[in-house]
Amino acid sequence: MDPPPTDASSFTSPRLAEFFSLEGLVLREDLQQDKRSALLAVVRMFDDFQVPYAITGGVALQLYSTAVRYTVDLDVVTSRREFKPISDAKPWARYGMELVFDRRRYIQLRHPASNVDIDVNLDTRFLPLLETPTIEHVEGTPVRFVSLVGLAVAKLRTQRHDWPRNEEKRLQDRVDLMRVLRANPQIAEPVRVHPLTNDEMRQILDQILADLQKPSSDELPPEDGADDT
Repeated sequence: MDPPPTDASSFTSPRLAEFFSLEGLVLREDLQQDKRSALLAVVRMFDDFQVPYAITGGVALQLYSTAVRYTVDLDVVTSRREFKPISDAKPWARYGMELVFDRRRYIQLRHPASNVDIDVNLDTRFLPLLETPTIEHVEGTPVRFVSLVGLAVAKLRTQRHDWPRNEEKRLQDRVDLMRVLRANPQIAEPVRVHPLTNDEMRQILDQILADLQKPSSDELPPEDGADDT
């Protein structure tokens, strides 16, 4: 499956254009994705049903980090109550999607033509992430992305000891958070006082900020007992 060429002029953000264009470099057919098409299908569904949402996760990260990071799925935040008209209508085929499973706080859809899984988070605790979204245009379509502070809070939340996160994903979230904070140090205080940030998260935030202040180098240390002069 070969995605259509990405026209950078169709995007508000050059970062998104760069991110989507890199998918065309993947050679294996089973790995080839077209998250731009999946994203537009999801947004069209939410807009048609007038359901509030915010794109979060790795796709939203592209807007706020200094480095492009590949991600394999599409993450959306909404609420179960707001999403109910869509759940009742089951319009998946109309938008080129299929339902994988439907749980109380989490729904997974799939966009087969794009080879993209779509994770819809319905947990009401994440409703603050819908506030003050960042609006970007993709092929002329306005898309609601989670705000910079909201994304940082979401990444910080997975660092809590009681969050049942896959350890590899937990480590990746920490790296993502470090990159976002390094590129946008002004958000540290808004993240600290965010309604979703608890005391444990503030301690983790302070630790990450301290780590970012440590001197670092890509040079190898001298061998034990060796004179490095």
